[in-house]
Amino acid sequence: MSHEIRTLADDEQITEPGFYRISLDRHHSQPCDGPSVTSGVLRTMEKKGPSKVWAYHQLNPNRFEEKRSDALRMGTAMAAYIEGGLAGLEAEFQILPENAPSRPTAAQINALKEGRETETARRSITFWSNVRKDGREIVSQGEFDLLAAMGAALAADPAAAAVLGGEPEITMAAFDERTGLWMLARPDNMNFDGTLSDYKKVNTQGRPFNQTLCSHRTEDHEYTMQMAFAADVFERLTGIWSDQCGLVFQEDEPPHDVILLPIPEEDLRIGQFLNRQAMTRFRECLDANHWPGPGEVITPFHRNPERREALLERMQTAGAAP
Repeated sequence: MSHEIRTLADDEQITEPGFYRISLDRHHSQPCDGPSVTSGVLRTMEKKGPSKVWAYHQLNPNRFEEKRSDALRMGTAMAAYIEGGLAGLEAEFQILPENAPSRPTAAQINALKEGRETETARRSITFWSNVRKDGREIVSQGEFDLLAAMGAALAADPAAAAVLGGEPEITMAAFDERTGLWMLARPDNMNFDGTLSDYKKVNTQGRPFNQTLCSHRTEDHEYTMQMAFAADVFERLTGIWSDQCGLVFQEDEPPHDVILLPIPEEDLRIGQFLNRQAMTRFRECLDANHWPGPGEVITPFHRNPERREALLERMQTAGAAP
């Protein structure tokens, strides 16, 4: 199979397995000629269940609008900066100057409509109208300075620079015959030698930035599933199972230290197992048009076992054991 990376036209769908250059938004917006799943969908199936997946899914005509968190916005901005430097960041984000006016209030907008606005209100309304027309997402000057400092620290780390030295933000598409679903993986960086990596910006919230914290974050967010999904799709496209698969963590506090966290083979296989179970469940829910929530199966209250034993012992002592 060819390792060519194709740029997909705006009016074109993915109809063949391969490597594609498409926007992140399009990656998450069902770009194939059949239903597709991403790592985020599968991790949500595993951690939160089908109802949470369907609530925000592109195939749901009554879906809720998903809010874009500051963490995701800054992560996307950092990925753009790593990929293309300042030019790459400015292609996707507009940088607000430090002296940007405050957003206009409803009262100021109404005053403008009625022809009685102040000069301050006019400047605010004009500025933010131009921001909206621009269409790119926003980073403040302070956020940009942080991205530049982190980017410089990342580039100065030889190991991180090597891991992130392949093709950035490539959508890898493979068709799964078992479920009839397209699998779309998009690690932050992919190299045809089998190196797959994803970058994670970390706010430690006062805790030490170390391997233990990175491992906890990996388990909490099921990043092993994410990397196993990339390894699985990469193998389907190239015949190569990645033995160089891992995460690049960077602290957002100076000096912006970097930790590389390779994912062992056993954990990748565990992630692969969880991904395939989640794909099967997604297919079943899609076919049945039924996306159960956590309350569908009724289970009784479960007290903490240690607390239960202590209480039963007290009741036994008091001659009131059940």
